[in-house]
Amino acid sequence: MPQSLRRLLTTALLFVAFPASAADVSAQAERLANLRADVETLHDEIQAEKEDHRGRLRALEAQEVDLEVQLRRQELRLERLLDDELALQERIRKGSVGSEDVVSVVQEGIGGMRAYVRGSLPFKSEDRLAALAALDKQLEDGVLPPEQVATRLWAFAEDERRMGRENALGRQVAVIDGGNQLVEVARLGMVAMYWRGPDGAVGQVVREGQDWRWVVVDNAEAQGQIEAVFDALGRGIRVGWFSLPSPLAGMGESQ
Repeated sequence: MPQSLRRLLTTALLFVAFPASAADVSAQAERLANLRADVETLHDEIQAEKEDHRGRLRALEAQEVDLEVQLRRQELRLERLLDDELALQERIRKGSVGSEDVVSVVQEGIGGMRAYVRGSLPFKSEDRLAALAALDKQLEDGVLPPEQVATRLWAFAEDERRMGRENALGRQVAVIDGGNQLVEVARLGMVAMYWRGPDGAVGQVVREGQDWRWVVVDNAEAQGQIEAVFDALGRGIRVGWFSLPSPLAGMGESQ
């Protein structure tokens, strides 16, 4: 049998043996079209998620820069106060200032430190301000010589600098929703502070103008983030990366 005829017969037999192949091809084509549409949809969703992720990263980077600027600004303010205290101590040691001058300079130092405390995070602010008021009173009443008050003021400033470098847990009374509550606080240096109430509510401290406000956080994701940092600090983890509600919320902007 000629080769060409053999091929023709084979083709005819294939069509006879598989009469439904055209329908199968059509169904497969439809399935492929649906799969292709699904792939395109997933691709679009992935691209959207990538863009959203990039946006969050850009926002976090901007927040990090803002926080670093704030931290550096506070550090510079405190360093200037410490430098003033050091210069005063050196002048006292050399005897280059009289008693009245020492009193005046120490009073200025107390005033500068008081302004710093009022402008920093409201972490036990009343206690910190009370300690400065006691120094002022001791100086004014002559209970302690100005040189000794200056030394204690230096120690106070060193404590402030230490707080600015540590992450820690604490407890204090806060005004939340118009009422006083004893809450746990998670303080991240002197840049951010979060709280947890006895009823399980959590929140953060935000700045509004010259004032500080203790706000409740209702967002479930943010609540989980705050609980995570309390858990970490409670287990002694003082350094690391944490996703947290932005301490800049209320300062003109949200993490």
